[in-house]
Amino acid sequence: MKRLTLVSFMMALIIPLFTSHAFAAAPNFQALGFPDVALEQTIDAGEGAKFKYGQVKIEIPEGTFVNKVKFQVVEGSLADFQARAPEGETVLMNFAFQVTDLITKERIIKFNKPVMFSYTSPSVSSKSKYYNILPDGAFVLNTVLPEIHGNTLTHPNPGAPVGWAVTSPTSSEKKTPSPGTKAEVEPFDGSITNNALAISPDEQTAVVSDSRVQSIRVYDLARGTLRKEIDGFVTPRNVVFVDGGKTFVVSDSTLGTLRFYDLKQLTLKDEVVVGPGAFGTAVSPDGRTLYVNNQAHSSVTIVDLEKRKPTAVIAGFAQPRQGIVMSPDGRYVFVTNFKGDKVSVVDAATNSIVREITGFEMIRGISVTKDGILYAANSGRDSISVVDIAQGKIISEVKVGREPYGAALSPDGKLLFASSKVDNTIDVITVSDYRVIKTIKGFLEPRQAIIFNRAGDVAYVLNRDLSISWVNVKDRVIMNTIQDDK
Repeated sequence: MKRLTLVSFMMALIIPLFTSHAFAAAPNFQALGFPDVALEQTIDAGEGAKFKYGQVKIEIPEGTFVNKVKFQVVEGSLADFQARAPEGETVLMNFAFQVTDLITKERIIKFNKPVMFSYTSPSVSSKSKYYNILPDGAFVLNTVLPEIHGNTLTHPNPGAPVGWAVTSPTSSEKKTPSPGTKAEVEPFDGSITNNALAISPDEQTAVVSDSRVQSIRVYDLARGTLRKEIDGFVTPRNVVFVDGGKTFVVSDSTLGTLRFYDLKQLTLKDEVVVGPGAFGTAVSPDGRTLYVNNQAHSSVTIVDLEKRKPTAVIAGFAQPRQGIVMSPDGRYVFVTNFKGDKVSVVDAATNSIVREITGFEMIRGISVTKDGILYAANSGRDSISVVDIAQGKIISEVKVGREPYGAALSPDGKLLFASSKVDNTIDVITVSDYRVIKTIKGFLEPRQAIIFNRAGDVAYVLNRDLSISWVNVKDRVIMNTIQDDK
C-alpha cells in the first residue's frame, strides 16, 4: 500500500475547506491588512524553490505552478492584528501569499501542490495556533493543526484565498510580566546584548538600560543620585524622550512593546504593541514620529506618537538592531543591518529604502552630520568608517580600540567619541583630520550609549554596571561617576 505522507494527508483534509467558496475570488490583501511585501521572487513554470527571510522558511514543490509566477509574501502590522486577535492570544506574525501568473496576469489562489510555511521563534510552543484571517478581519482556526517541533511551526497552504496568523498564549509559561514586577519570561533574543542611555531635554534626568538586566534606572543628574529602578522588563533595548521631555519610551524585544512613562511621576502611561524583536528607536526632529527597528522581522515600524499607534511597516532590512538615527533635517532615516553589514537609507517622505551603503564589518553605533557624513563603528575590524552619504561609499577609516561600539559626535561636530568595549576606553577623534588625539581610560564595557550635553562640554557614558561616567570633554577625563547608592 502506498504510504500516505504528512503533506498528502494534510492536503486531503485542507483542500475541501476551500473548494466550496474560499477560491471564489482573489482577495485584496492590502484591504485585508497585508500591505507590506516581505519577500518577492519569480518562479519559472513547473520549478520548485526554497526561500528564507528572518524566521520564515518557504518551500515550493516542483509542479506547484503551471506558468511563470511572481510569488510574494505580504505582511501587515502586528499591532493591528493583535487588536483583533482572540482573547488570550499574542500574535507572533501574520502573512499572506500574493501570487500572480506572469503569462495571464491573473492572481492565483489555488495551487497544484501545497506551499510549505515554517516559522521559528522562541515564542512558538506546543500551544501555538494557526489562524485563517478572513476578508472581514476575523480570526478562524485552521482545521488542520500545525506541525510543531520545538520552536518551529510548519503548515501547508494549498492556496491563497485568505491570510494567516501565528499566535501563542499570552498567559501560562509565556506570561507577560506586569510593569513594576520582576519578569520570569524566557528572553526572545537574550544572546544579543546592548545598552541604552537617554538624557532629558532639560538635562536633569538620565534613563539607562542594559538588555541583560530586567529593569531600567532613572537618575537625577543634578544631584547625582538614583531616583528609581523600574522592574517589569525582559530585554529592554532602547530609551528615548518624547512629548518635549515629559515622557520617555522604552522598547523591549521580548515583550514586543513600547512602554511610555511619565517623567515626573515615573509611572506607566501607555503601552504600544509593535511585535517581538523591537530594538533601536529614533524620534523625528518634529517629535511626531517614532521609528522602531525589528530585528526578528527585518523591518522598521513607524509609530504616530500623538495617536500612540503604529501606522506603517517598512520591509527589506536584514536584522536591524540598535543602530537607527535620523538626519538632522528629518528627511532620511539611517538603519544599520546586522546581517550583511550595511546601512539602509530610508526616505522619510515615502517610507522606502532609497540606498544601501556597504563595506562595514560588524557595524554598531552610527552618527550622521548635517553636512552628509556618516560615522560608523566597526567592531569587527576595530575602526570607525567615515562615509560620504551622497557618494554612498566609505572615504576614510580610523583605527581605534578593540571592539568599538559607539560613534558619538559632539554638538559642534568637531569631535567623535569611539568606545572600546574590550579595552574599556574611549578614543577621542578630531573630525577635521580623522586623528585620535586622546584615549580616555576608566570605563567598564562602554557600548553605544554615549551622549553629549547641548553645550558639548560634558559627555555621559554608560557602563556595564549601569553607572554613568561623567566626562569633561575639554580636559578629556572622567570627572565623576553616577551610580546606584546600593
